[in-house]
Amino acid sequence: MKRIILLTFTSLALMLAAGTECSAQKITFGYLNYTKVLHSMPDYATAQTTMQSIREQYDKEAAYNEDKFFKMYSDYIQGQKTFPEDIMLKRQKELQVAMDQGIKFREESEKLLRSAEADLCQPIEQKLDSAIAVVARARGLAFVLNTDQHAYPFINPNDGIDITSLVNLVLAGQPLPKVQAAATAPKEEAVVEENKQ
Repeated sequence: MKRIILLTFTSLALMLAAGTECSAQKITFGYLNYTKVLHSMPDYATAQTTMQSIREQYDKEAAYNEDKFFKMYSDYIQGQKTFPEDIMLKRQKELQVAMDQGIKFREESEKLLRSAEADLCQPIEQKLDSAIAVVARARGLAFVLNTDQHAYPFINPNDGIDITSLVNLVLAGQPLPKVQAAATAPKEEAVVEENKQ
C-alpha cells in the first residue's frame, strides 16, 4: 500500500513539476499487476517448491516436539496417583518446559520461514524490477504503476499501456517488438507520392 501511495504522489509531483510542459508533451506511463507477473515466473515456482520443502521440515520437527510433549503428559497423567509429590512437581516443570519449547520453536520457525522466503524472493523481484525498467526505458515511459489489489480501477488506455506482455518477453530473454510508427506517416507518404506525379 505504501508503494502505491508513493507511486501516486511521485507521478503527481512529476506532473506538477513539468507545469506547462504537461500540456505540450503528453506523459505516457505503463501499468501491470506485479504480483500476477511475479507468480507466473518459473523462478518463483521453484522458490515456492523450495519453501514448501523447508516448511515441511519445520512441520515435522514441530510434530516431533508435540508427540514428545503428549507422551510426557500421558505418562504424567498415568503416574499422577502413584508419584510422590517431589516427582510430581519435577514432571510438572518438565511438562511446562516442553510446552514452552514447543511454542518457542513454532514462533522461531515462523520467523525463519518468513526470512527464508524473503531471501528466496529477493533476486526474483530484482529480476522482475529490471525487466520492468528495460521495458519502461525502451518505450519511453515516465513511470510504471502496479495495479495489484485493484489499486487503479480505471486507467485510460490512451495515456497508459499495459506492459505485462512486454515484461514477460524480457523475462523470457526475447527481444521487444519495435514500436510501430504513427498511423499518419503512411498517409503523409501517399500525399508526397501524389504530388510527385
